[in-house]
Amino acid sequence: MDLRVDGTQGRLGRDLLRLVAGAALYGAVLGSWSGARLAVYAAVKLPLVLLSTCALTLLVNALVAALLGERAVAARAARLTVAAMAVTALLLASLAPVSAFFHLALPRPSPEARATHNGLYLMHTGFVALCGLAGALRLRAALGRACARPGSARRLFVAWVVTLALVGGEVAWALRPFVGSVFEPVAFVRADALDGNVYELIWTDVLPFLAAGEPPPAASRSRPSPRPRPRPSADQESAHAYSE
Repeated sequence: MDLRVDGTQGRLGRDLLRLVAGAALYGAVLGSWSGARLAVYAAVKLPLVLLSTCALTLLVNALVAALLGERAVAARAARLTVAAMAVTALLLASLAPVSAFFHLALPRPSPEARATHNGLYLMHTGFVALCGLAGALRLRAALGRACARPGSARRLFVAWVVTLALVGGEVAWALRPFVGSVFEPVAFVRADALDGNVYELIWTDVLPFLAAGEPPPAASRSRPSPRPRPRPSADQESAHAYSE
């Protein structure tokens, strides 16, 4: 299969199709641990994450290219970005059987399966990061061919990848859950979709729990209750944090 990133007009439609198909397949597996309904939701939402990230970063990517004097690259920014995302989506699809194996082998969602949930969350985060890196390397090669100056290609690559990573992480956070929650029912999006961010969750909740086997102190959480109420148990207190 041809995984080149060249940003030519004729490949845009094929790359969009590959992006949607690959992301939908991996999304279905991603949500399957929490049941068929979340599998369908995630199959819709993961392509939406990638497409939204492309759209939201397009202006910045084109502007950076124009500021660096690479106007030809600026005009092809959308096609280059979609092509790189298509590579990422296809590689994710190739990992769908591996993810499905873990989902079938591990305990189903329950408050007692919190460590399983966190392990799956980190596994999927790692898969997305690795596939995203592969797409980024393809993008770097394409920019090297398209840019008139090698120095511009390097600076443009760094700016584009940082922008895509930051925006993509926040879009995925806003559209959670994907893996699901061990405490809350399945939903298409969370009521608190705009609260916090994915980097805070991993650093303050997931990693400490996996390291210590217990939730972090309540003082470290970033979502205080809006009004006084009886003190919840540790599992109830963590319900909103673990809903990816």
